[in-house]
This record gives sequence, C-alpha cells and structure tokens, in this order.
Amino acid sequence: MAYAGNTGRNSTLGSALGILLLAALIVAIAVFVATNPTILESLVYLAFIAAAVFVMIVVIVYLAAVLLALPYYAAKGETYQTGASYDLDDVEPVKEKDSREKN
Repeated sequence: MAYAGNTGRNSTLGSALGILLLAALIVAIAVFVATNPTILESLVYLAFIAAAVFVMIVVIVYLAAVLLALPYYAAKGETYQTGASYDLDDVEPVKEKDSREKN
C-alpha cells in the first residue's frame, strides 16, 4: 500500500490555457461566420448536401441488405406442418380451470 506522504502534484496550467484558447477560438469562428453571411449560407448548403448524402447511403445499405436477404429466404423455403387438421370443428372450448391446480 502506498504511503500518503509520497504524493506529487503537477500543474494543470497548460491544460487550462489550452481550454481557454479553444473557447476563444470557437467564439472567434462564430463571430466571423455571423458577420459573413455568405460563409454561413455556404455552410448551411454544405450541411444539406451532407444530410442528403447520409440519407442516400442509409437507403442504399438498406436496399442492399434486402436484396442480399432475398436469395437466403428463397433457398430456406417455407416450413409447415403436415398431417394436421386445421378444421374449426375440431376446436374444443377451454374449460374453466385454476392454473394452480394439478391434475
């Protein structure tokens, strides 16, 4: 077990200054974009294009999955029960019974 007296401490001044610099950079970029409407318009247009491309990729992947699944399910076939009667006249009514009762 480590002795509590053998601890050290490093300065986090560099990290704090980095975070402060990053925040100032974000504010500067926001002010620059707000003062230049053509850049904002271009960014919105780019966002619409990126969203459209994303939707198209999702649709293409979904269609590919559907098309690849078709041969699998076609080869798998359909399972059904043979030798059984599904006539409604064979249905018996359920008798009132307590589920906790043993037969």
